[in-house]
Amino acid sequence: MYGCAGPVYGRTDGGIEPPPQGKIRRKSTVPFVKSSEEEHWESIEIDRLRIGHYIKINHRWFDHPFVRRMFQITAQRELDIIHEAQLTRIFVDPDRSVSDPAVLQQPEIVVPPDPNAPPEPPGEDPGLDASAIRAQREALLAAQMRGQVTLERAQYVLSALNYGDPQSTTVVDEYVDYLVALLNNSTTPLALMAATLEGHSMQRLALLGADAVSMAAVIGKRMRLKAAELRTLTRAAATCLSGLTRLPPNLLEEETGGVAPRASTYRNYPNLSAVILEQCGGFSTEVLRIVREHRERSDGRGFPRGLSGENVHPQALILGAIREFQNRSANARSPVPALAYMNKHLRQVYGQEVIGHLAISVLAYPAGTHVQLSDGRLARVMRSEEAMRVSPVVEAFVDSSLRQREVIDLSQQKGLSIQRVLDTSRLPARMFETAKRTLSGAIPRPKPAPAEAPAGQAAAPEAAATAGPASAQPPASGGEPPAAK
Repeated sequence: MYGCAGPVYGRTDGGIEPPPQGKIRRKSTVPFVKSSEEEHWESIEIDRLRIGHYIKINHRWFDHPFVRRMFQITAQRELDIIHEAQLTRIFVDPDRSVSDPAVLQQPEIVVPPDPNAPPEPPGEDPGLDASAIRAQREALLAAQMRGQVTLERAQYVLSALNYGDPQSTTVVDEYVDYLVALLNNSTTPLALMAATLEGHSMQRLALLGADAVSMAAVIGKRMRLKAAELRTLTRAAATCLSGLTRLPPNLLEEETGGVAPRASTYRNYPNLSAVILEQCGGFSTEVLRIVREHRERSDGRGFPRGLSGENVHPQALILGAIREFQNRSANARSPVPALAYMNKHLRQVYGQEVIGHLAISVLAYPAGTHVQLSDGRLARVMRSEEAMRVSPVVEAFVDSSLRQREVIDLSQQKGLSIQRVLDTSRLPARMFETAKRTLSGAIPRPKPAPAEAPAGQAAAPEAAATAGPASAQPPASGGEPPAAK
């Protein structure tokens, strides 16, 4: 057998030996939010809930309709969903609750720093005390530990499947439960772990599977799939890439731009993944079908069989959209152009609802991203709200000097939106503090470089801000995750 070699685990009587669990037992894998001394959860009846309450739902992820279990209620629609689901184990944190709902709509005004001001001496920031620094370090350590544990578990799943472990179904279910528990307990943005890895490796392949589970879980929950359907979808997401472990490294990546590959060996990997699951045993025919069809397209241009229309399983289209997104945003590329392309060209292929939920689930404009507004002005993203990630708070440059700025909350501006994202990764770090433009309102561009590598385009093609159709609404704004890190 050839392909990318993964970690070697010893065999036991019941299958392969699992990875060391010491780190998992010693360190908590629940995302850091607050210490137990700072949390004051109080049980509350659903009839007493109101907008502004910061709540925690003590139900398993598969048993409640929200993506996260801890969030602030921001709309009457969320209260209605809680009543419809008849959730009984709900707690509220009075310290993080807001008594005035109008406060939820007020953007945080951040004063931009003066580029000519001297830097503050280190260690004299009055806003950071010892406890805050310690909390930040603990949160960073917990995030690093979660990343390591997730990687170990993802590689263990692929190894169990490759060995034909008869306990693979249990291994996969425990792995999925672990990932959705992280999602359920987290209050931070959805982090796509494989997005920053380049090249071909078993680590990247394992993390692609982890990202697929997280995105499939979010999309399925937002589409209001039932618990059994969610379980089937996440099982398929965790195992659909297992066939790639049998391919040589030069066939592990699709062609540039997500175009269907020419190699027949690669195009057969979904069938190979299904064969691996059949050899392990215990996987349902529904999971096998979704895995086998997850690269098919409704227009008949997919693979391996070229199915079309209703012949493709609906949940296979969800995984297909996720894999399309992963291919188009690979090698640390921004996800925004990938989502813009899919929204413009592939809505009829994977379904308008699927593309909409995918975009809203993972799209955000991280702080510091430079964008062009619909009125032609250049702006820099300052803050992206949980429920209004497509309309963040931006700092718009008023004149051609790029020094006079205006803070704008795009969620409150109906006639103003983000038109495109500007790729400034190759521009000088201080360009937006010192550069001059020859034409008022023109987008700053780098000077022509004599080297063979150009300085980079100012605007990413296909990076339109139409992230998703308006019809694709989440089941609740409070429980949805922001974009990928």
